Amino acid sequence: MHGLIQVHANAACCALFFFWACIGPLRLCRICVAEVVLLLGAEGGRAQGVVLNRPFARRVDGELAQLLLKGELSAVEAESMVVDFVRAFGRDAAVYYGGPDAQAEGGTLVHGFAELEGAQEIASGTRIYRGGAVGAIRKVLAGEASPLDFRWFIGRHDALSTSDAAWASVACARSLALKQCLGLPKPLWHEVLELCGGELAIWSEIELTQRTDLEPS
Repeated sequence: MHGLIQVHANAACCALFFFWACIGPLRLCRICVAEVVLLLGAEGGRAQGVVLNRPFARRVDGELAQLLLKGELSAVEAESMVVDFVRAFGRDAAVYYGGPDAQAEGGTLVHGFAELEGAQEIASGTRIYRGGAVGAIRKVLAGEASPLDFRWFIGRHDALSTSDAAWASVACARSLALKQCLGLPKPLWHEVLELCGGELAIWSEIELTQRTDLEPS
């Protein structure tokens, strides 16, 4: 499914959102262009999600670890897990800018492991999960998973909507949602649009032709 549609609470979690164009009176406005967002929930016709293709950090120190853990744990619990977090993810992590909202509220963890304690499937049947930070740390330290099997996000978008034609929604692909956007041969935004085909693929082709500042992401 693709195109400009309204956000429905019973389906929004199963969609990827991407910003593709904001039409101004004289030209295309490129503010925030090329964001791919995984929806985590919806209410009142607007959706909440995290940006998949904005890498922020590849290493985690104690301060960043505490902020990421704050999203799930109390201050005391987070403090007690900082050392283990840095042991697990300190030298090899994938932390992303999740969006402009709620950046001080802590991190959001997204992954594909149903068995992690505290993990919740973002929508039935997607096999994409959020949460379970402590389980993720233990799994990496036990050698049962790679640090790059997990995606951490700081911030989110709290008010996504397709009503103003700035965003479009497509069915969620697990492989795309869990893929790390680190040195990809083709930016994720373009990969998504090309998979959609039709008008959206044409937009991707136009952008690739006109822009020379794109870096793999």
